Amino acid sequence: MENTLETQNQPEPQDISREGLSLEKLFHFFRLFNPANNHAIAKVSAFHLIDIARINELLGTNFKGIILDFDECVAPHHGEITQENADALIEMIKSKIKVVIYSNMEKGPRYDALIQRVLEETGYEIKVITSKYSKPDQRGFNEAKTALNLEEDEDVVMIGDNFVTDGGSIHAGIPFIKVDPIKTEEPFHKKAKRVFQTGTRSMHSGISNSYDKLGGRKVIRDNDLLEQATV
Repeated sequence: MENTLETQNQPEPQDISREGLSLEKLFHFFRLFNPANNHAIAKVSAFHLIDIARINELLGTNFKGIILDFDECVAPHHGEITQENADALIEMIKSKIKVVIYSNMEKGPRYDALIQRVLEETGYEIKVITSKYSKPDQRGFNEAKTALNLEEDEDVVMIGDNFVTDGGSIHAGIPFIKVDPIKTEEPFHKKAKRVFQTGTRSMHSGISNSYDKLGGRKVIRDNDLLEQATV
């Protein structure tokens, strides 16, 4: 009993940043030259365009859970979620989609306003995954999937902007929706620090697009989603 009480009274482990170069990111950089590891089921220009019900209809899937990247997917780099994307996320949750946030950046307070708004409007509390494993490590994706607490017949999808990190979900057996990165206004010296990150992201996005064309791969695009919206 004493051991149980001691465990309960222990503070939660402090979250850490998972940004920067890691061996797993390096390995995955080379894995992405294999077409099997860079086939996104959908490629869209903005998160708010994603219609999960429409994607389920087109693919015969039953996506009920989303592992969501944050920076440059729904928010500027190290910024807060845009109003448009926050509104879209809330509509997803209202349609019974479960969501967890899985970012390589440490948690911090910037998610608090979004989590509070979602809770007030939907009754759903978004979890932020603070795994010690950075994307693209399969173990981190598995932790995020477990946190969604899905039923056996419910599917999960990863939404993010970067094949090198978020796209690691494909190697972990979780389909990937690729969003064009949100442009971030940054001073030149900060942009210079991220040249490798943004350069590899752009390179592998281009390689994936080439494989789409050469292999005739099925990929849902903006038009496929917008057509449904205008019906």
